[in-house]
Amino acid sequence: MLLQNRREILFIYDVTRSNPNGDPDDGNRPRMDEQGYNLVTDLRLKRTIRDFWISQKDDNLRVLIRQQFKDDQQTVMSMRDIVSKELGITETKKLTRDELIRLVPEKYIDARTFGAAITLPGANVSITGPMQFGIGKSLNKPELNTMGITTVLSSTGEQGAGSMGQFHYVDYSMILFHGIACEYNSEKTLFSEEDLTHLYKAMWFGTKQINTRSKFNHNPRLLLSVVSKEKEFQIGGLENKLKLSKEEEINGPEETNLCIDEFINTLKQYQDQIEIIELKETNDLVLLYSDKEYNSIKTVLEENGFRVKDL
Repeated sequence: MLLQNRREILFIYDVTRSNPNGDPDDGNRPRMDEQGYNLVTDLRLKRTIRDFWISQKDDNLRVLIRQQFKDDQQTVMSMRDIVSKELGITETKKLTRDELIRLVPEKYIDARTFGAAITLPGANVSITGPMQFGIGKSLNKPELNTMGITTVLSSTGEQGAGSMGQFHYVDYSMILFHGIACEYNSEKTLFSEEDLTHLYKAMWFGTKQINTRSKFNHNPRLLLSVVSKEKEFQIGGLENKLKLSKEEEINGPEETNLCIDEFINTLKQYQDQIEIIELKETNDLVLLYSDKEYNSIKTVLEENGFRVKDL
């Protein structure tokens, strides 16, 4: 079944002594804004999701945008090469633009979800996916650190010490992403409710399974989706309704003190237009609501009359 209701999605995860998204134009330092908040691009989150789908080795979770090599196993294939190979496009067999718009989302879950831009001779295709995320931003102001690193082996194969470099990381960063799943665009890519379930799973478990040195210690904390009753309805700006009681010197989720009064009160204003709230949480966050501490936002939502579905 195609996506029936619009979703507004909030996803919170935290990182400890890690680089959640290095900026190649700044020596691969963690991205920071002028106010000292940590930023993570939507492309980084999409890569996490795609990597999880790839790891599942499931034909129903085939991914288009992934690194592939030509037969020499050294040359990286372009998007044109990948699409041509996957769809059997040759000089004598070409596909029309309409055929590409239909076939690409049909074969690849990431194209159904996020869309794709494909340039082929005689057929330029831009597909807008139903699931779009904004830029992730930390709720706290983490401290940026740099340490020197040395490899054991020389990168050139010559005798002597290995190469030296620097590793940039944040001490602790709690990152919030906001996304919208649009039911109208799902009609164009055939994005289904089942695909959405796969997306939720990839966001949560994909974040947990990141295991590179720079991305170590990533932990999902809260995945919340507000499901509208009617098409087109969305509250908007929900990512701005969650604040920490303090933004510096936070070392873990137990010190967060996430204030949710404004968030809950905003949801209550539109309660008649909310079908249900889909939710997954770890119960590690300290939540402040009406001058009380909670460790479960599900408890607060149910106390305020919202229907909640566990993801």
